[in-house]
Amino acid sequence: MVQLVHLSIATAQCPGSSNHFLWEAFKLKSINFEEHYVIEDIQQETMKYMSPDSNGVPLKTMLEGLALKSGFTDADKLSYHDKRIGFMDKHDVQMQVLSYGNGSPSNLQGERAIELCQQANDTLADYIKQYPERFVGFATLPINEPEAAIEELKRCITELGFKGALIMGHPNGGFLDQDAYEGLFAAAEELNAPIYLHPSPVQSDVYQAYYKGNYPEVTAATFACFGYGWHVDVGIHAIHLVLSGIFDRYPNLNIIIGHWGEFIPFFLERMDTILVAEHLAHPISYYFKNNFYITPSGMLTKPQFDLVKAELGIDRILYSADYPYVEPEELGTFLSDLGLTKEEQEKISYTNGAKLLGIE
Repeated sequence: MVQLVHLSIATAQCPGSSNHFLWEAFKLKSINFEEHYVIEDIQQETMKYMSPDSNGVPLKTMLEGLALKSGFTDADKLSYHDKRIGFMDKHDVQMQVLSYGNGSPSNLQGERAIELCQQANDTLADYIKQYPERFVGFATLPINEPEAAIEELKRCITELGFKGALIMGHPNGGFLDQDAYEGLFAAAEELNAPIYLHPSPVQSDVYQAYYKGNYPEVTAATFACFGYGWHVDVGIHAIHLVLSGIFDRYPNLNIIIGHWGEFIPFFLERMDTILVAEHLAHPISYYFKNNFYITPSGMLTKPQFDLVKAELGIDRILYSADYPYVEPEELGTFLSDLGLTKEEQEKISYTNGAKLLGIE
């Protein structure tokens, strides 16, 4: 289902176009996939159970760096509805796929993790019921409690009407290719529920070994996180899943990764050529072209887009702003500046996402 809003004139100057050419005037209505919320009391409760690691990423410093570079404050609060809707309307966003943002309870352990994730999902479901045409939910899962995570995914899809789940980082002690998470992927495939692999601060030993250096603490913190490090971490996580054979066992499983593929598209040909993975049924690139979707996460840059299009194709690209951590001014016009056909623009903006979510 294509979502277009036609203007009252046949042609108009393309907004935001560097070439300033005339085009048939229309606005694309988009589905944005990596859009976040937090719930204040859950966030405060989560903080009580998080033990600061003196060797880990200094989170306060990292967040100060985020505010410095992006201007972000606290617009991720679910209570800031008017600001969220205002941004969506300004940039022709028909629907946000909402997932929990900073300070997610999913990274806690034990019963409190399970309870807070359930509370977050129930609160989000109540919010979506008020605005069903504007929002879709992705579940928050207690990822350090594998059996509970499986049950919560099932509950969120079958009872709350969510369409998938977002996993912030990875479990303690490894990635999701551990045997304990086999049931999670089996359930996700059965329920047609895509799983979004999202960055979180790298582990303390990784931070110390790779990102601390002869430069200020804020430089190390942002280098380790949104400046570089946590993107590599998600890319490694995704490759772990491929190499573990999960997609041979669950060929209809769909995974989403942001930031133009977390460095993976650049190296697909190299991995196919030289990485020894004879136990897999297909080349490594096959799985990324058939089981993964890629979003920009607000990084609206043409060279990266061109690479992803060439490596994975238009049908595997979704759209996202990463609201409110990124609020790109060109969100509503970026696709029109890429030399795409109208059909290709519509696929990225809306149709691919609607098909994946089952809302065509």
